[in-house]
Amino acid sequence: MVAISLAAQPDRHSLAVATLVSWLITEAFGAYMLAAWIGSGGIRRRDAPGALPRSVIFGHAGLAFTGFVCWVLYVLTGDVAFSWVSVSFLAPAIGLGISTVTLWTPYPTHRPDDEPEPQPHGALLGITTDEMLASALEDEALTTKLVDELVASVLDRPSNSVPTRRRLLSPLVPAIHGVLAIVTVLFAVVAAVSAS
Repeated sequence: MVAISLAAQPDRHSLAVATLVSWLITEAFGAYMLAAWIGSGGIRRRDAPGALPRSVIFGHAGLAFTGFVCWVLYVLTGDVAFSWVSVSFLAPAIGLGISTVTLWTPYPTHRPDDEPEPQPHGALLGITTDEMLASALEDEALTTKLVDELVASVLDRPSNSVPTRRRLLSPLVPAIHGVLAIVTVLFAVVAAVSAS
């Protein structure tokens, strides 16, 4: 009977290592997003009203990384106190992570400066009002010229205006990061409880 109860308990070290691997992958996705944000000029922008403050982003990353370091110490030393300290860093990291997702979805994957300026309707030939457009459409030569310039402007657009596979898949990065974070928190709490 004693052998059955011992066999039913998960191996504590295996659970701690599984948590470590899950946390490491979660950190990798987070580091990728942080690098994309820094690369898009996020660190140089001033905190504007309604924008996500840099302190939230760096606070989330810093707390999560500090918790990760404590978890590594737990795996290396076996000291249960490190597991609980690590879990205690996760609580505020989760709060800041949820704030980040709420205020900043999706995260920036490209520079806004790269986007072409949208032109007002019919502004190609200096047409700025609906009356001017109606008049231009009544004249066949002007209509032909308007269509030709419209086609030429569409063909002259840079190729980055077409959605790329990377841009289409970019919302998956924060989603995967969030799912892995949930798994990591569950693993960490279960591992800390089983070690106590």
